[in-house]
Amino acid sequence: MYDHSDAHDGGGFVTSEESDEDLVRRVLRGDHRAFELLLLRYQNAVAKFIWRLIPQSQDREEICQDVFVKVFFNLHKFRFESKFSTWLYSVAWRTALTFLRRKRLSMDVLGDEPEADQVSLESMSDEGRVRVIINAEISKLSLDERSIITLFHLQETSVQEISEIMSKPVGTVKSILHRVRYKLKSRLKELNPHPGFREGVM
Repeated sequence: MYDHSDAHDGGGFVTSEESDEDLVRRVLRGDHRAFELLLLRYQNAVAKFIWRLIPQSQDREEICQDVFVKVFFNLHKFRFESKFSTWLYSVAWRTALTFLRRKRLSMDVLGDEPEADQVSLESMSDEGRVRVIINAEISKLSLDERSIITLFHLQETSVQEISEIMSKPVGTVKSILHRVRYKLKSRLKELNPHPGFREGVM
């Protein structure tokens, strides 16, 4: 995730120790520079999240832009009752969901993640094998499964926050997370069974 302390504006680095919520308050008072700081703080994280949800790579940049346009014009709806990042990811989740439904695209499988196979994995390091296998297997998960595993492991979002982002009961999120982690660990062992393989990757 983007480093929250440093932001680059093209003419040097700007340091901001302000919380997300303080920056939001500044934006609501008309300070557009504060929104630029929020954008720079979260653009990479949102891009990684959207990358896991949207099948076609050419659509991802457009959707990321749509997310931040919606955030800017709807920031007055943020009630400070949850973390700004939780609200931001909920906007990203709904934007991706709306796009998929509008385009009538599959919500179950991503389209451009290469398949992990034993032959190509042989020449990789342990870390490289794990990364390739996980990316390939995550691409086969359902939209809900991809979203939850991405938010929890890559974005370091809590189960409670995921529940708020996706409007799903905490128990449902926990159940899906448990099922997906088991599925991924089983696949990792199947494709990477040698003794040097590291347990506990998830």
